[in-house]
Amino acid sequence: MLVDDIIAAKTNNTRSQPGDIVTIPVDYVYLQDGNSPTIAKVFEKEGFEQVFDPSRIGVFFDHSVIWPNKEISNRIREAMDFCNRFGLRMFRSGEGISHVVAIEEGWFAPGAITLGTDSHTCTGGALDCLALGMGASDVVAAMITGETWLRVPETVVINVKGLPHPATCAKDVILYALATFGQEPFLYRSIEWCGPWVRDLSVDARSTIASMAVEMGAKCCFLEGAPHSKEIARLEVLGIPPVDELELNIDGLMPYIARPHLPQNSGPVTELSETEVNYVFVGSCTNSRFEDISKVARVLDGRQIAPGVHCLITPGSRRVFEAASEAGHIRTLMNAGAIVTPPGCGACLGTQGSIPADGDKIVSTMNRNFKGRMGNRDSEIYLASPFIAALCALEGRVPSAQQIDEFSTDLVLLETRDSQEEVT
Repeated sequence: MLVDDIIAAKTNNTRSQPGDIVTIPVDYVYLQDGNSPTIAKVFEKEGFEQVFDPSRIGVFFDHSVIWPNKEISNRIREAMDFCNRFGLRMFRSGEGISHVVAIEEGWFAPGAITLGTDSHTCTGGALDCLALGMGASDVVAAMITGETWLRVPETVVINVKGLPHPATCAKDVILYALATFGQEPFLYRSIEWCGPWVRDLSVDARSTIASMAVEMGAKCCFLEGAPHSKEIARLEVLGIPPVDELELNIDGLMPYIARPHLPQNSGPVTELSETEVNYVFVGSCTNSRFEDISKVARVLDGRQIAPGVHCLITPGSRRVFEAASEAGHIRTLMNAGAIVTPPGCGACLGTQGSIPADGDKIVSTMNRNFKGRMGNRDSEIYLASPFIAALCALEGRVPSAQQIDEFSTDLVLLETRDSQEEVT
């Protein structure tokens, strides 16, 4: 299994068993502005004066891009001072979301071990990187020593069968998987997604699935067919079999949507057709990449967002923003009535805006729809793909099967490697 191969390659080809506690070197460590001041205080309290390699430790200013009050402004200044003191790499406000930029910067290289202080660091599994979200104490230790400890997880294989409806995206498949299996089979385990549909996914689509491994309860996640994954030295001798193999039949699968207030509370979009929508948010580390922005722009091209719908688009990185602008997508979105914000986490955080109104029904491309997630416990969040979110913005309601079919006839939605316009 891939997690075992990566760990073995990092420990001089010593094969560990699931459940073993191992110490492994790390390639990269990154923090985000929300918790880097906490880590800085640990350094100060314990008197730590150096890190293992400043060039391989970064701080991303992504959760607070537009500083809304002096408390957050002060925390950002603390984080900047910490960066400067130790010579850490600083990714300024507006550079983008850590997990999106980490792919662009090569920090999620195949076979690498990368730690982050955000739970969605697991996104790195899209490129066969063992990417682990960890707490402050573990990250501090890794920053100083260049090593971390890990209980080797068991592996669960998900064999994906069939081809979905043309309008169905990677986001729909991960929501379907959550609805089908729940979290129990995956708790503190490594997931390996396999099958022809998985192998053909673009990097953008793979990232959508990998980012939501934490919503499945997994420790890490990998997808078969990652670009350049042959660089990993797989050790077949004494190979460790998966603890379980599950089959996910997506043949003809229609787009899915998650109802409030859990991602696994998902079902076919058509079960909610005609449900009123007040607010649409396209963004977050799950769906803010070039392909995602492109789908929304193609739906809204030459059309107007429904009156009364607040539509917010937040690209995942500066490079995504630039590529979308060069392709004409930003102009298209703004002409349709959408608000396009600087790159970052945006409304997903729930403290930076736009905060929903009481009673708002929000369709979001985020990874979580917990009560109050976007800053108002008296609103309802539904999770969907960028394609479905765009249709909701256009219609002011959840689309019907007929509307989905009409738009998917004109749009090429298959998120395949051959069709991807890569952002580099």
